[in-house]
Amino acid sequence: MTIVAARPAAVRERARGMTLVELMVGMAVGLFVVLVAVSIFVSTRTLHSVGSASTRMSENARLAMDVLQTDLRNASFVGCRPLLNDAPTIVLLAGDGGFLSSPAGLRGSRGTGSGFSPALTGPLAGYPAASAPLATSDVISMRLPADMPGLGIVATMPTTVAAPQIAASNPANTLAAGDIVLVASCKASSMFQLTEADPVATGVLSHALGGAFSPGNATDDIQQRFRTDATVYKMETRHYYIAPSALRPGTNSLWRLVVPGSGAPEEVASGIDRLLITYGVDGAAAAGQQNVDRYVAADGVTDWDRVISVRLQMLVATAKDGVARSSQSVTFAGSAVAFSDRRLRSVLTEVVTLRNGAP
Repeated sequence: MTIVAARPAAVRERARGMTLVELMVGMAVGLFVVLVAVSIFVSTRTLHSVGSASTRMSENARLAMDVLQTDLRNASFVGCRPLLNDAPTIVLLAGDGGFLSSPAGLRGSRGTGSGFSPALTGPLAGYPAASAPLATSDVISMRLPADMPGLGIVATMPTTVAAPQIAASNPANTLAAGDIVLVASCKASSMFQLTEADPVATGVLSHALGGAFSPGNATDDIQQRFRTDATVYKMETRHYYIAPSALRPGTNSLWRLVVPGSGAPEEVASGIDRLLITYGVDGAAAAGQQNVDRYVAADGVTDWDRVISVRLQMLVATAKDGVARSSQSVTFAGSAVAFSDRRLRSVLTEVVTLRNGAP
């Protein structure tokens, strides 16, 4: 006969397991912890997405503004002699092939929403609709030195119709036939178009009449006999405008067209929705006082030589849609602008002084 000893009550209680109430409480606590973790993850991911989009928007805006500011500071360059003291002698033919041959070296057009005032001319007027400058933004053009070091004149010109001479086969020389150059000293400056077939090999800066060049030279007399204290600069005109982005469809970008150049525009910075430009004009009766009396749009400038500063207002947006929780309305240029997308937007304003117009 086998005798089984009775188990203590505490042992029987532990073997009984969890009750239904305890199980439900445990599941509820676990579910709450999971929901909190998921909520934190979603919030963190949203904040990261918004922060990343905002950072990229700020970087694009900074790039666009820096490029415009740098070029504006170099606009109307005529060498070491101030523009107001003595404008350069420009022997280029009149015409609009995209290169600014006016002494001011600055021009703009106001976007009216349906067109431009003054109307666009030259290469900017011939773009197809898909890549044309948007009429909701302004256009600005400026003449400045190209990204090439200045080259020194190596011999005094015997006459004003002679070709200036620079060192042959100079590694810094990237000049080519058809380029427009400025020869400048601290006494005078002249601008003309090269007609030399290979100015790199010869170092000769011929400026003959005729030939298949645009705009071409109106005369072969540059009206100055430059000496060895003069420097040669390659010049170009850069046109800036807003157009649909080729890299991020559905957004807009800042574009640049360089003349003379390849003829193909380049996308500078994406996420630039609009660009508003006003010009600080010296309206005093006596020229050269260098006081901004008022800011006007491009079609309000009657004398570009009197423009002292440029005010840039830029509306920038994130590249991705759905970043904001709802559609945004932004105050730009003194009025509210509503957008149906959910991109974040910001407004930047900068004022740039045209230092080459100073006395």
